[in-house]
Amino acid sequence: VLPPSKIQKMAFCQYLAVNICCMKKYCLVVTLVLIFTHSNVCCQTRDSLLRVYNQSTIYRFGNVFMKGTTRLTYDDLAFEFTSPSTFEMYQRSKRRLRISRILNFSSIAVVIISVFTHTNVKGSIEFAVVTGSLGLGALYFQTESGKYIDRAIWEKNRDILFGKQVE
Repeated sequence: VLPPSKIQKMAFCQYLAVNICCMKKYCLVVTLVLIFTHSNVCCQTRDSLLRVYNQSTIYRFGNVFMKGTTRLTYDDLAFEFTSPSTFEMYQRSKRRLRISRILNFSSIAVVIISVFTHTNVKGSIEFAVVTGSLGLGALYFQTESGKYIDRAIWEKNRDILFGKQVE
């Protein structure tokens, strides 16, 4: 039988050996993390990503669309949307924009007709209601058109920056 002091010394030595082994593992993990975070292994450089972002993505400033330094018209966007989902959103946006324009022109036509038509007060109120309704309808379809084109541009830019997404 070993004396208690000798048992305590052996236990302490085993405790130190286990802790040193664990510390070596932690140091190895920290070293590997530092190496991979400061190297260009498996990552894009910031400059190449910035170049792709500046030259290939599409920006929208109100009714103006830009790709790099090139100004795109609404019809030019049809050639930019190559995936089926983005092209379908572009088509929906274009249809809604067309409806919006028709309603706007109809509203203007009602105003012009109301000027040349001599009616009583009731007729004037009806013209105003029709003009307002057409205007609100046009606003709704224009907003929907903007939502679809914004979503299509967002998906196109995401595909450019991060690759095609598999769904």
